[in-house]
Amino acid sequence: MSYALETKKRKFHRVLESLTRPSKTESSKPGPQTPATHLDHAPSAKRVRLNGRDDDLIASVRKDIPKIARPPSRASSVSSQTRPTFVPWDRDRFLERLETFRRVDRWPPKPAAVNEVEWAKRGWICTDVARVTCVGGCGGSVVVKIPDELDELDGYDSEKIQERKEVRMKLVQEYENLMVQEHGGSCPWRNKGCDATIHRLQLANPDTAVSGLRTRYSHLVEIVDQLPDLGSLQTPEGFSTEDIISILPDDAFKQSNSRPGTAEAPQPELESGREDPSEHPIRGVPSVNTPAFVLAFFGWDSVDGAPGLAACSACFRRLGLWIYKPKDKGDAPALHPLDVVNEHMEYCPWINGKAQSGSGKPSEKTDALHSGWEVLAQALRVKHLRQIRTGASIGSRAGSEAPLVEDPVIEEPHDDAKRAQDREWWAKIRRIRQVLNAKPPKKKPSTAQ
Repeated sequence: MSYALETKKRKFHRVLESLTRPSKTESSKPGPQTPATHLDHAPSAKRVRLNGRDDDLIASVRKDIPKIARPPSRASSVSSQTRPTFVPWDRDRFLERLETFRRVDRWPPKPAAVNEVEWAKRGWICTDVARVTCVGGCGGSVVVKIPDELDELDGYDSEKIQERKEVRMKLVQEYENLMVQEHGGSCPWRNKGCDATIHRLQLANPDTAVSGLRTRYSHLVEIVDQLPDLGSLQTPEGFSTEDIISILPDDAFKQSNSRPGTAEAPQPELESGREDPSEHPIRGVPSVNTPAFVLAFFGWDSVDGAPGLAACSACFRRLGLWIYKPKDKGDAPALHPLDVVNEHMEYCPWINGKAQSGSGKPSEKTDALHSGWEVLAQALRVKHLRQIRTGASIGSRAGSEAPLVEDPVIEEPHDDAKRAQDREWWAKIRRIRQVLNAKPPKKKPSTAQ
């Protein structure tokens, strides 16, 4: 056999060996593997001898490659791992971790210092009953078990109650330390967690706040026949549904945000001469379903594929709306009324001013901090004032351009004071311009003596 043919044969076998040799990642995994060696599918030696040219050798390799049982592609295994796990700035990923604590059979309520929000901020997820595991895969795992509080009504004496409180306090402090120390030494969650503002609702921008309200409302209107009556909803003291509806922007509900593939919500049929008390007419909108609006205003939304359920996307609390509706035989509902605020989890930013502000400290008074629904009401008022000012300015401009119109031009309050401030402001601008544009005095030509 010639030297050139031997060289080609060795190259051919090296190609087959590289194709059939399992990768390092796959070889380290235990389990049955299909035997596939280069001898099983390699061309016979006689065939290699007969094909003396390079083209024949390449053609035979291309023909035999599809028959080789290759291990899974390394690129596919790498692509599944490309999603980073240490993203303390990502609110969506924080909510994903927080949602793992939703099941009450896995995670019973805990004290505020070691509740599900604090564990989710440090990169933990709930994987079993009272067990949390690091989302980064460092191997950290903690079983969180805290004894229940005792009450004097349970028949225990004061010493026993005080002893239980001290035990709970020490356990809470211990779990606060484990929340950080149980991460691996090289785990980034050990050094840094999420910021205090990670749970804050995006309500500072009035346009964004109104858009979210409109979306939740449109979803709830689709299940309007499953919503409780207006009398079954309990709102906070001082909250007026009619006042809030009266200041809604003109285009608040003009755009439909219904989910794809769903039909418009059926309107209830009324007798002639009667009006539905649950609907209120507002500017630019035929009617607003008040129960749907109240639930949407306080952060509740419908659940896809689960009829009769309302949920909060910030604390993942779920409500069975059928519990608050009268039964078919006219019996009273199982629960009455539906408290739209207290049904949220206590750490929910819709009702918790500290969670919404992200700046509340244990020693700081939380009365001055505004919760999510209060911020939303303030955003609606701001948008309403902007609309009033815009309409007034347009009306004043139209009156100046069309003096023959009989309707009087409505001017803004304190118009004279505003004009005086404008004149003073322009005077300051002119003085600043004079200072900046001041030219140096011209030098007088010196007279020769």
